[in-house]
Amino acid sequence: MTDQPDQTEDQPRKPGAKSEPDSTLDTMSIAVFDVDARIFRTMLDSFIRVSAVARAGLDRDYSRYLSPVRVFIALFSFQFVVAALFGTPLVATIESLTAGLEDVDAEAWLASARVASDTPLTIATINNAIGDAQAIMIWPITVIASLPYLFLLKLYRPSIPLWGHLQIYLTGTNASFIVMIALIPSLLLGPEYFSLAMILAMLVYFILTGILLRRFYAQSAGGTAWRMVGLVAMLPVTLLLSFAGTTLTIDRVLETEFGLDLIGLWSPDLLSPDTTQ
Repeated sequence: MTDQPDQTEDQPRKPGAKSEPDSTLDTMSIAVFDVDARIFRTMLDSFIRVSAVARAGLDRDYSRYLSPVRVFIALFSFQFVVAALFGTPLVATIESLTAGLEDVDAEAWLASARVASDTPLTIATINNAIGDAQAIMIWPITVIASLPYLFLLKLYRPSIPLWGHLQIYLTGTNASFIVMIALIPSLLLGPEYFSLAMILAMLVYFILTGILLRRFYAQSAGGTAWRMVGLVAMLPVTLLLSFAGTTLTIDRVLETEFGLDLIGLWSPDLLSPDTTQ
């Protein structure tokens, strides 16, 4: 006997008719802020009724909750607004790439640039260029880094369409995203505090994902635990994909726009003698 949930849950339920605003919160938010109150309900219930939010997404029933995809897109964009308000960039910069590397000679590295311009090249110029590139590439990198999780969930329960797995995956992801956005100001206290905030966001993700695994992918605590081990094992893979995508993006911009080498920044001794004159 396989450790699978009741197969009757595979069939999406018919979405209910879209309800009219059913509370004072709905009426006030739409009238005053022109915001659909479902987004607040969806975000709150992503913590306290995570299975209900995922079930609604799986059934394509958006009468009470917004689609997890829509919420993810909104949160993904909102994080940059919050970061801008607190002056805490979320993209890699030359400073962040060399943090903790005492032997880096950024001036020698800059001197090796091959730029046909009379304007002196600065770190700020390079940061702007790689920041613009990361803003463009962050979506495809995020999608690629998420694929291992989706494929593993598909393996856990092949009968659910890949779109359904995406709804379930994003429900837990959105909750952890909310935590991370709320803790973006911790960057002002130092990178170590933001690292703790990221750890907290990951804990929220795995706790809620455990609930979702128990609801949609396993019938026993043991089955849930084994499936959770598989997802945790995927974490280094997704981090490596994110790091590789970001690094390749930055290296490409440095090479094509400035004739610079990211490896040369990390290892100044690798720069050829004629480029450091």
